[in-house]
Amino acid sequence: MFQRLEQYGTQTTRSIVLLVLGMSFIPLNDALIKIMSERLPLAEIVAVRAIISLLMVILFMRGWRSIVALDMKSIILFTLRGMCLVVAMYLYFLGLASLPISIVVSIFFLSPIMITLLSAIILKEKIGTHRISAIIISVIGVLVIMRPGTASYQIEMFFALGAAISYALFQVMTRSLKSVGDLPALITIQHFCYLISSFPLLFFNIFGNWQVSDNQSIDFLLRSTRALSFTECLYLTICALTVLFLSISSSYAYRNSEASLVAPFEYVAIPVSVIWGIYIWGEWPELLSWLGMLLIFLGGVYAVYREHIQKQHISSHIPMPVSTGMALHTDNNNAP
Repeated sequence: MFQRLEQYGTQTTRSIVLLVLGMSFIPLNDALIKIMSERLPLAEIVAVRAIISLLMVILFMRGWRSIVALDMKSIILFTLRGMCLVVAMYLYFLGLASLPISIVVSIFFLSPIMITLLSAIILKEKIGTHRISAIIISVIGVLVIMRPGTASYQIEMFFALGAAISYALFQVMTRSLKSVGDLPALITIQHFCYLISSFPLLFFNIFGNWQVSDNQSIDFLLRSTRALSFTECLYLTICALTVLFLSISSSYAYRNSEASLVAPFEYVAIPVSVIWGIYIWGEWPELLSWLGMLLIFLGGVYAVYREHIQKQHISSHIPMPVSTGMALHTDNNNAP
């Protein structure tokens, strides 16, 4: 790996450093949202974060002008793809409300394997024994973490699994679309999707009368809105900044370096999420959970390697966002 870095030079090294920083910061976004999930409804968090992000994008990244430059077909395609990511984000954060952050992040990293599998089913791409082996290894890793039928199993784990599948569908849709558009337009439309998607739930959160239950995920979705404290406003601003930083840093990395070289560095999010879980909630993963994380990591990295050997891509230059809502970037060769 280090010999390859020397071969590709300073630009690739810079790309990897920025990507590692972005993927290290994004579990902080997850941790802060998990903290806020104890008091605020999900739609309120999504709406406020989207507004903050939109203001930043429109003011500093030509977001609005980039949208105006698009034709209606491109706007519709961007929106449809963006809503796939919205579904993944909601499922991801609903799982996060009830589960340790390291478990949710690890299960979500089944995404690259699901992309390979769905590409074979939907796009009729051929996959050989090596990539089938990578799929099996990662699926075993998820089963080791979930352990159905045991005391460690929680039904909310399927939220994280659903988020991985929704994100994979988002990526497969991206691969099937023709190149058009640019990064500011994609990011701006994505945040509009987040904002608009929050309105129906916000209506219920404001006017409904949900009684607190014993299920943290359902309460996170349906509880009443609350006035934001100064600390929560600060948390949401940090969340928006981490999202945008990952969008920019990963876009730079995938534009300037081989995807097969930088993609494995996305997995730095898993150990960082473990650290946040331990620091904030004292959540030490069990031995079997560590084993499951390792298997998911090995399966994912091997899938990336085999895609490189086959000269294909398991993603459209959009990294697995650990917080799905964070996969907001692309390059002109892959935008729909």
